[in-house]
Amino acid sequence: MKILHTSDWHLGQVLYSEKRENEHREFLQWLLGLIGKEKIDLLLVAGDIFDTGSPSNYSLEMYFSFLADCCAAGCAQVIVIGGNHDSPSTLRAPRHILKAIRVTVVGEVDKDNLSRDLIVAKGNDGKPGAIVCAVPYLRDRDVYSPQPGEEIETRAAGIIKGVATWYRSMADLAVAERGKLGLPGLPILAMGHLFAKGMLKSGKERDLYVGNLSAFPVEQFPTEFAYVALGHLHMPQIAGKQGNVRYSGSPIPLSFDEIEYAKKVFIIDTDSTLEVRDVTVPVFKQLVRIAGDLTAIRNGFNQIQVSTKETWVEVIYTGATLIPNLLDQVGELAKKRGVKLIACPMGLRDGDGEGAVPSIDIAQLTPELAFEYRLKAERLTPDDEAMVGKAFREILKSVAEGEQE
Repeated sequence: MKILHTSDWHLGQVLYSEKRENEHREFLQWLLGLIGKEKIDLLLVAGDIFDTGSPSNYSLEMYFSFLADCCAAGCAQVIVIGGNHDSPSTLRAPRHILKAIRVTVVGEVDKDNLSRDLIVAKGNDGKPGAIVCAVPYLRDRDVYSPQPGEEIETRAAGIIKGVATWYRSMADLAVAERGKLGLPGLPILAMGHLFAKGMLKSGKERDLYVGNLSAFPVEQFPTEFAYVALGHLHMPQIAGKQGNVRYSGSPIPLSFDEIEYAKKVFIIDTDSTLEVRDVTVPVFKQLVRIAGDLTAIRNGFNQIQVSTKETWVEVIYTGATLIPNLLDQVGELAKKRGVKLIACPMGLRDGDGEGAVPSIDIAQLTPELAFEYRLKAERLTPDDEAMVGKAFREILKSVAEGEQE
């Protein structure tokens, strides 16, 4: 069986004020071509299909059209799990209809029926090719019940234990199912949307855990899993030393912080020995970040490589001299170079004059970033800052998961 692992599409995402629809359509079209070319039997999409819990109509249209076209491309089965950006109810609503085209969607867990998310994946020959433990984003309340007044560290340890227990239970169910099928060599795969300990954040991923204290240790995944397809982190990377636990990353750069590395998907071949290889996703739009004083900015524009793809540029001015008509000057440079300027925040220096940071663009402002700026303004001690930061992230997470209004 040939399996393709992808994640973090973030359909509907907006970069500053610019929609990413065209890039996402090109990616999905490319992915369909790859599925056909590689004769993929099973597609795994490991969460964050949409950028928000209330996706736009065009995002939904892209999603459903792609799933329908997967059948035509020869893909025998698709498994989609929910991520922390996804609304479980949005993903869950069409699941019965999608089953008719061999698409299984797991938007949220059912604590009373774990076997519901155990899927025997069949190839185009109709024979079982793998067993998949499809585990969506596990919210704290799914795996742990905190006690009033307990320490954050105690809660973090409880969450880790709860996640480990969940995967252990799923692995046990998969082993039992494999026995019933009489196929002892059938590979067991797992899916997940979480932050594994020691991994690198690269863009605008939200913290899933309070201060990431509950980042999941990779070694606690059951050894029965031949491959673990993870989502959440936008940089493709291998978790742990074995090479069988991987993040595919987002298919397009979701921020200018993500332009320094190639985007990828992974193909897993379970025939004979399990083989994993990566395929680089094409660049559908060139993103360029230029930072510095006005001279550096001029040089940066001159160094932009001419491309057949549209080029978007973010300019961060960090010069010491105030330039009233900076935006006009930078806009003219972009026009001459034939590129599109989508952001030009001024570089601000903090109260101590140490270093330059981009000014706040309201379109990109998140609760986390607003709190970070506000916290710095308070001039707290490092210990107090850490304590207040943990409290904020705990409250924010509970609100995001619907535990508080």
